[in-house]
Amino acid sequence: MKRTTIKDLAEMLNISTSTVSRALKDHPDISSTVKLKVREAAETFNYVPNDFAINFRNKSSKVIGLIVPEISMFFLPSIINGISSILNKEGYRFFTLSSGDSYETEKEHIETCINSRVDGILISLTKETKDCKHLRKLVDMEIPVVIFDKTVPQDIFESVVFDNVKNSELSADRLIDHGCQNILAIFGDENLEITQSRLNSFETRIRQSPAIDLTIIFCKSADQVKEKLDLLLDDRSFDGFFAMSDETLMGLHSSLIKRNLNNTNKKVVAISEGTLPKFLDETYEYQINDGHQMGSFAAKRLMEKLMNDRSKVSENSNQSHYL
Repeated sequence: MKRTTIKDLAEMLNISTSTVSRALKDHPDISSTVKLKVREAAETFNYVPNDFAINFRNKSSKVIGLIVPEISMFFLPSIINGISSILNKEGYRFFTLSSGDSYETEKEHIETCINSRVDGILISLTKETKDCKHLRKLVDMEIPVVIFDKTVPQDIFESVVFDNVKNSELSADRLIDHGCQNILAIFGDENLEITQSRLNSFETRIRQSPAIDLTIIFCKSADQVKEKLDLLLDDRSFDGFFAMSDETLMGLHSSLIKRNLNNTNKKVVAISEGTLPKFLDETYEYQINDGHQMGSFAAKRLMEKLMNDRSKVSENSNQSHYL
C-alpha cells in the first residue's frame, strides 16, 4: 500500500489540500465538522505527516550526520549511546556513516550529509586524514561541526578528545608503583596522532626510571597484537604490560591466556572504555576513557551551536575540550 498523502485525503473528501492541511493543524478557520471528517479519514487510511517536508519548511531537518572511521565492538557503541541520549531528548535523529578509515570515503560522506540537509555533523576523522580542508565548505554553508576522539591539529572546528597525556602518564605510574622492571607497551597505528600522543607521554614517564627496560610495539589490530606476541613472548620475559586501547588489550589478553601468564604476578594496565577489562580479568587495572561521556558531551556542544544564531557558527569554533 502506497503512502497516503494530503492530496489523497483531499480527493477522498472532495475538498482542497490547503483545507486538509489546516484541518490537521486544528486551524480556527476550519469548522469542527470538516476537522472531524479529515481526522477520521487520516486515521482510517493511516496518513502519516511528512516530517522531512515539515522540517524543510522550518529550515531544519532535525537530523544529524555521524561519521566514524569504522564500526567495531570497541568503544564506538558507548559513544553512540552517549550521542543518542542527547539527540533523542532534543528531538533529533541521526544516521551513521562509516568511512572505513578512507579519506576519500570520508569526503563522500560529507557530501552525503550536505545533500541530506543535515542540521549538523559529528565526525571522528580517519587515519588518512591530515587536515580539515574538506570540511571548510561546511563553515561556508553554516553547517556546525564537532570533531570527536580522532582529530588532527587544526584551529577551525571545535573538538572533543580525551586527555591522552594524563591517562598515559597515570598508566605508566601504575606500572612503576607496582615495581615492574621489564615492561612491554603495546600501541596502535603509529600513524595516528592519538597513538603518538599516548606513546610520547607514556615513554617519557617510564624513561624517568632508568632501571626499567621498556619494549614498544605497534599493532593495528587485536590479531596483529597476537601475531607479534606469539614471537616476542617466546623470547622475552615481562613483568608489566601496557595496552593503549581496548583493542590492543584484547590481543594482549588472548596471548597471556594462551601461555597461562595471566595467573602470574604480572601487572597489566590499559587505557579502556571501562567495560572490557572487567570481563577479561579483574586484576587488570585501567584508566577510563568514557565513551558515553565523550558522545554525550560532543552532542551537547553541537546542540548548543544549533541553538545559537547560524551566523555565529564559527565563533569560538576552535576550542578543544579534554575529557
